[in-house]
Amino acid sequence: MKKLLLITLALYTQLLFCATSEQVEQYLSISQAEEELLSLESQFSAMQNGFSARTDEEDKTYDMQLLSIRFNEYIEKNLSENEMDSILQNYKNVIFLQFISALSDNNYEKNASALYVTTLQDNPEANTRINLVEKISKKINNKEAIIIMFDELIKPLIENSKGGDKLGDTYLKNRKESYLKTMLLAAKNKTFLAAKDFSIEELEVLLEVAQTPAMGYEIKAVSAATAYALRDFFLSMASRYDISKH
Repeated sequence: MKKLLLITLALYTQLLFCATSEQVEQYLSISQAEEELLSLESQFSAMQNGFSARTDEEDKTYDMQLLSIRFNEYIEKNLSENEMDSILQNYKNVIFLQFISALSDNNYEKNASALYVTTLQDNPEANTRINLVEKISKKINNKEAIIIMFDELIKPLIENSKGGDKLGDTYLKNRKESYLKTMLLAAKNKTFLAAKDFSIEELEVLLEVAQTPAMGYEIKAVSAATAYALRDFFLSMASRYDISKH
């Protein structure tokens, strides 16, 4: 009886302090997270359809509408009301909102960031700007968050793909290192481009926001929620994924 009471109390406490559905809806409406998820849905739907077309396995297609449901569910259950309140507080900062909008711009070219950084060299405040953006990038493009994506999505896809059972630990380690390096560089480049029209004073404000505990809560929860939402889909593709071609 005592054990049952403790379990009931634990469940009640978890429900009591979880983020509310209203908070989650508000977050999705202002954070660009929903747009990013819709973009992922579109990309992966095309990938899934391509796999099915090549293998005639339509019966194994995955319901992409589950992504949003799973994402929202994870966010709500794994952030407390107080944590979500602090995250929403960051989005009351107009400069941060403008930065998030710039960061979500899909008109992004791979080599544009390197070119932009090169042109900064003639600017007297170049070093200050570069240092600020690099600090911001390290906070918002969290290494641990990218590792979660690899461990929860890419690794299971590889291990369950055709030929995946023949791969050793060295292969997976090298793939992980390569994935981490590629993703961090791409994120850093995108951050530089998103920040190019912000003044030094505005970048200092952005760094303050990036260094808040709330930013850590958000990044950890969103990356884990994305992995949770996509995991079953990635596994549904595994049998149609030939590792020798990738």
